[in-house]
Amino acid sequence: MTAEIIILGRLGQVAAATSSAAAASGHAVRHLARPEIDLAEPGDIARVLDPILLAAPAGSVLVNAAAYTDVNRAESEPELAHRINARTPAMLAARCAQADIPLIHLSTDYVYDGKKEAPYLETDPGHPLSVYGRSKLEGDEAIRLSGARHVILRTSAVFSGGGQNFLRTMLRLGTRQDRVRVVHDQRTCPTSAADIAAAIIAIAEQMADARDVSGLFHFCGDTSRSWAEFAADIFDAATAFGETAVKVEQIGSDEFPGPARRPVYSVMNCDAISRAFGISQPDYRRALNQGVAHALAAPRPPDATKTC
Repeated sequence: MTAEIIILGRLGQVAAATSSAAAASGHAVRHLARPEIDLAEPGDIARVLDPILLAAPAGSVLVNAAAYTDVNRAESEPELAHRINARTPAMLAARCAQADIPLIHLSTDYVYDGKKEAPYLETDPGHPLSVYGRSKLEGDEAIRLSGARHVILRTSAVFSGGGQNFLRTMLRLGTRQDRVRVVHDQRTCPTSAADIAAAIIAIAEQMADARDVSGLFHFCGDTSRSWAEFAADIFDAATAFGETAVKVEQIGSDEFPGPARRPVYSVMNCDAISRAFGISQPDYRRALNQGVAHALAAPRPPDATKTC
């Protein structure tokens, strides 16, 4: 049993889902987030985190579910993106090594360039196309070399029924128009925040039991989709709950320009996490239906994201 799960982040999709999953599993949970700690400020990390880690009971695990995730904006804020996504994880890992506390760190499929024609393996080198991807890869490498017990969990196209994400954006657009235009030449594996949280808890429990398993693992939904196909799936699921049908018009990424380049293919192979931790790829359709049901029952936010 994990003594305590310390989560960096509070309001993000995965942080919130991990908190709920941990509590439901009977684990003590502690959040570290603004205003208590600012991950862009190295002084905050030392001041706030050091005494917490050094006083944490045996069997505790630190989960870094916080990151700079605005892919387009990172192109104009590279220093801030690297500070949060690269230098901060390096500091976290160094402190976890000192306190002998395992670190679970979330990463992204955007570390790959999308030129491969088969699902990416953990042994494939990263060739990120964007500032965001480069900052996340640098953070992954810093953790890997830190000496800390760690699991780097690379995931993709995270969605949930709450917060700000592609699923919520599509449903909001569907209340205003009968068709949406979404890119069709970028393929990934949509992944539910709740499924990521369940994987994090399973890994945390095994690491807390002193399993000496460190490394990089892929974890994503079991179905690859283009963003346009993902949108169509969302609207199809919504019609089962009485929502009006919405048509998805497939477009090329050149018709939806943005500052950041994105991989055209970032499907990941997830066999390694099954072998190491007994964690299977989650059912995309089941998770999508649950996410849509949750979203339709919740207040819808303003313009949540332009990612598609």
